[in-house]
Amino acid sequence: MNRVKPEWKHHRVIHSKHPPVDCFESPDSMILAELESATSDRIAHWPRYVDKADFRAGPGWSPVMASFCYPAEGRTRNRGTYYAGDSVETALREWVYHAGNVWRGFGVGNDFSAVVRCYTGHVAEALVDLRNQSQYMHETNYEPGQKVAADLLNAGEFGVLYHSVRNPGAEAIALFRPPATTPVVQAGHYTLYWDGQRFTKYARLEEFRPL
Repeated sequence: MNRVKPEWKHHRVIHSKHPPVDCFESPDSMILAELESATSDRIAHWPRYVDKADFRAGPGWSPVMASFCYPAEGRTRNRGTYYAGDSVETALREWVYHAGNVWRGFGVGNDFSAVVRCYTGHVAEALVDLRNQSQYMHETNYEPGQKVAADLLNAGEFGVLYHSVRNPGAEAIALFRPPATTPVVQAGHYTLYWDGQRFTKYARLEEFRPL
């Protein structure tokens, strides 16, 4: 398999209801999480989901580490994956696809909006190049991707590079291990408008100013 290290800055968005600073930012917060399950039972017990050698803590690591504690469509070993795109738009298109399914399922009406936070970073390790392996990329059937992800993780790979399914022409990454990325930095908030069936447009939120 070919391996490549993308040079572009990666972008990931999460709902802004999640705190920007979490228990991986400092040792004191880790202790509190273990004692009180202050953030999440999964995060407080991260060794179940992340190998000890891959553990990372400090500024910029909370959004990364938290992603591995929760399974997603590309889950492996009952753990999550750090998904990111080559641009804000790619990251947003991925988020609105999954969030839109949830919002429709709950029957959320029109004229609502969601606010998401963007994180950026750089790939730190070479990734398996799946850009010419379309059999693993399907819009709704995640089983082939899950299988290859599990096999690659078991082989010690850091992640994969692939063509984005939600944003044709763009690229995306799925990182299996925290050391595959640098610490991330917060890179703005975005609001997305919901018309009752799907998210139709977005805008970057600017800094609040005093009245």
